[in-house]
Amino acid sequence: MAVAADRIHGINIDLEDLVQVRNHLSGMTLNTIRRRSSYRSGARETRLRGRGMEYEESRAYVPGDDMRTMDWRVMARTGEAHTKIFAEEKERRFLLALDLSASMFFGTHYSFKSWTAAQTAAHVGWLASFAGDRLGGLIAAPEAHYEVRPGKTRAGLMGVFHYLVEALDAGRGQAGSASRLNFLLHELQRVTRPGSVIALISDFIGVDDGTPELISALVRHNDVNAFWIHDQTEVDPWPRGRYPVLLPDGRVELEIGQGESAVSRCQQAHRERIERLATRFNLPLFALSCNRDIRLQIAQVLKL
Repeated sequence: MAVAADRIHGINIDLEDLVQVRNHLSGMTLNTIRRRSSYRSGARETRLRGRGMEYEESRAYVPGDDMRTMDWRVMARTGEAHTKIFAEEKERRFLLALDLSASMFFGTHYSFKSWTAAQTAAHVGWLASFAGDRLGGLIAAPEAHYEVRPGKTRAGLMGVFHYLVEALDAGRGQAGSASRLNFLLHELQRVTRPGSVIALISDFIGVDDGTPELISALVRHNDVNAFWIHDQTEVDPWPRGRYPVLLPDGRVELEIGQGESAVSRCQQAHRERIERLATRFNLPLFALSCNRDIRLQIAQVLKL
């Protein structure tokens, strides 16, 4: 019985589950994301992003070299002027950024939001891999975070999958933990290089007054796409009735009657916060329910 309990569809996930997603996506592309984020890069699509250059080596300074490429660290170490040499960078860096706050380990039927987030990351990650992008990621779990720098091969994607499975296993049972969304956004600022594409996967329950500033810094030089993972009880009206609610200091009952309820007002306020962020920063926003087959939803929202 213990073995069966460890493998519950919609809650548990393993590396093979994420790898197998590739079989459902053969021949598909991420063109929808690329088109919807093209406002920042002009009308003509290109795989050269940001500065389009990557550091390769340093050499001795030659009169006429651009002073902006001076390698001051090497100069300080050797006492001789050096300049940086850059190689053209054709691959885009694609980061999977997953918010696995405690609120993500919830779902009323079919799956937890955390499970749907992992499946979303696998679908988007494989599509980016097919396009030749350099894959990496950041995962913020209740009690830990994981970082995988973008790699030139699929090793980066496999690294994200490995840590994602670990984070999902460790994250259950951390109901009292605070949201990790802003922490994730702050870490993205630290590691993301200009011209990257970011798939931000979250329920966005952790949005607060500090979130817009963090997103503003990211969208200034990168393409950010928001995947809003939600349970239908977070967006649909609740039927009339009395609902038992377990609080730290005991159990209470929440009564839903006719007309607008406190629950519906909270739902509306949350949706408006997310939509305001998306509108303010021109974020492509993809809403995905954890109560339905994720493959069908991904195919619909990304026009696969």
